[in-house]
Amino acid sequence: MTNSEHPLPLTLQPGEVSPSGTRLKIDADADRRVALARFADVVSITSLAAEVLVTPWSGDGFAVSGTVRAKLVQTCVVTLEPIETSVEETIDVKLVPPEAMAKYEIAPDENGEIDLDASTLDQPDPIEDGVIDVGGIVVEHLMLGIDPYPRKPGAVFDAEEIGVGDGREKLSPFAALARLKKE
Repeated sequence: MTNSEHPLPLTLQPGEVSPSGTRLKIDADADRRVALARFADVVSITSLAAEVLVTPWSGDGFAVSGTVRAKLVQTCVVTLEPIETSVEETIDVKLVPPEAMAKYEIAPDENGEIDLDASTLDQPDPIEDGVIDVGGIVVEHLMLGIDPYPRKPGAVFDAEEIGVGDGREKLSPFAALARLKKE
């Protein structure tokens, strides 16, 4: 995700990262939360805060670690009522210049197969456009933490309540329309 694709513009030049690490605290203001809510397709974001540490890693790369926390208002998928939810995601990303990505590629064996184990799954990402897009990393982790199907506590989908048979048959919009047509 590049800086132009998300509403949290916060980047670091690699030269701005201190040898001991650069610590950033993000507390999104009201305007930024409105833009993030639109971007995330949620009703609203009532708070968003992140603490991020960017440190040099593996010679020419960088490690980005921290936490993003947010409080949101989403729409319950059952009742369609607003529901308060929260996000807490841990950030652990490694970045390297694009020209350094080749040394992290996984070579196939003599049969052309790639053996994936835990150490090979944690590959670094390339630094895009020559900057460390901290805002993009925070937004990406926010999006990962948002429940795609939020449900109010106790909310249960009841097929009988909406007039579709006894709830045992396969539900479809056409079954609901046929029921309405009969009535």
